[in-house]
Amino acid sequence: MTKPNIVWIMTDHLLYAHHQKVSGYPKLPAYNRLADAGMSFQNAFSCCPLCGPARASMLTGTYPHRHGMLMNDGHCGVPTDFAADQPLMNQPLLDAGYKTAFFGKWHAGIKRTAQDYGFEGFSMGGYGHPYYSERYLDYLKEQNLPEPTVTLDWSFDQPEMAGQTISLISDYERPYQDPYPLMMCSGRLNSPLETHESYFLAHIASEWIQNNATSGEPFFMRLDPWGPHDPHFVAEPFFNTIDPASIPEYPSFRSDLKHRPQKHQDLLAQRIEQGRSGAWADWQPVLARAYEHATQVDTAIGRVIDTLENLNLLDNTLVIYTTDHGGALGSNGGLVDKGWVMSDEMIRIPMAIRWPEKIKSATTVTQFVSNLDLVPTVLDAAGAMQPNPLDGMSLLPLFKDSQTAQWRESFMVQHHGHYEQKHFQRQLRYGRFKYGAHLGDTHELYDIEADPFELDNRIDDPILFNVKCMLRRRLQDQMWLHQDDAPDALALLRELELAA
Repeated sequence: MTKPNIVWIMTDHLLYAHHQKVSGYPKLPAYNRLADAGMSFQNAFSCCPLCGPARASMLTGTYPHRHGMLMNDGHCGVPTDFAADQPLMNQPLLDAGYKTAFFGKWHAGIKRTAQDYGFEGFSMGGYGHPYYSERYLDYLKEQNLPEPTVTLDWSFDQPEMAGQTISLISDYERPYQDPYPLMMCSGRLNSPLETHESYFLAHIASEWIQNNATSGEPFFMRLDPWGPHDPHFVAEPFFNTIDPASIPEYPSFRSDLKHRPQKHQDLLAQRIEQGRSGAWADWQPVLARAYEHATQVDTAIGRVIDTLENLNLLDNTLVIYTTDHGGALGSNGGLVDKGWVMSDEMIRIPMAIRWPEKIKSATTVTQFVSNLDLVPTVLDAAGAMQPNPLDGMSLLPLFKDSQTAQWRESFMVQHHGHYEQKHFQRQLRYGRFKYGAHLGDTHELYDIEADPFELDNRIDDPILFNVKCMLRRRLQDQMWLHQDDAPDALALLRELELAA
């Protein structure tokens, strides 16, 4: 049997959970194209709703507590890069005869990038926006494209910048030590669509596919656009395609988070102190731009899928489309970014996989799956050695028959904090319930079927006492199963034991 090519598409910070249900946005034609021709997962989760830890997990197949990158960029003294002896998923693929490439956002280390680990392609240390890279500047010259400029229409941190026009090269350039000069903002990309980072990536990734299409070797490629993570820079023909007034108020927008742990309330208080508006009308244009941005990035991804199809490679290629985590924009009292709130807006993710050889078209799966499962799935499909340990599970049994496959009943999500602030959390999903355990803080219990926006914390509800005890035991079991036993983890396990 011919080994399949594998293309793993991973967007960044995609607004997904509940947004389509509430407003019908964002529109994702490339994602839907793969889902219609393959399998979509209705209960897919991020193993950690934060860029660096999640991305490191999707290179190792392990939870953050194993690979050590618990926060972004070494915050709070955690490691900035993988340990020297940490195996990454491309080495077994190389050993199995695959060419491997990585294009786009790395954010799984500062000192070393994908190319330092043996991937071909293009990536930059840390978050590493490409607009000031030599590769991007060469691309502009090759394609006869102008220097990209943006007219800002919203900035959370610097509202005085609204209305200003900036260059994404000369004004945006920063060394890595200041990688976020413009975040939590949006605007019109005045230059052609092809100057957007996602179209740059789609172009160079498609070139790589074309150059390797006839090599006789199977290939694995990761395509990781920086979007639709903010900043939301949108070009024609996507700019102003959504009427902000048509976006209904998000159900948790007015929540004060008093039912959540104190750390979550503190985050909202910080945002309010920073000047968050309380009017939904002020958020509608921001969400409209974010949704437009998501469609713009998705359409760039569609160009890579077109390349596979035009080269007659698509039907022998396993194509994965997912994201590292979701985003808070407009939810939970009017939060932006992610913070450390572990509501479904942050942890539920889209996941679609197309592989005609193994998957029937338009198949849906309801079991709990995770982006943690994708490394073992890729290695299994490639016939490559599986490193030990792996915390995820290969999805191939679900490809074969999701109705009869032996699969997990519970899934654990981790969080260790953000913005140089520690907050040790573990969350368990089981059936219709989710249990959130927070070291030294209020725990959470939600009936997601009855309360999808998590507005009613039932941790003290006597009706759910037995459910609460059962979920605590299951969370303890998951922590022990995955050797989650660092000092903070042991302290949380003691809290759970004492609360039982």
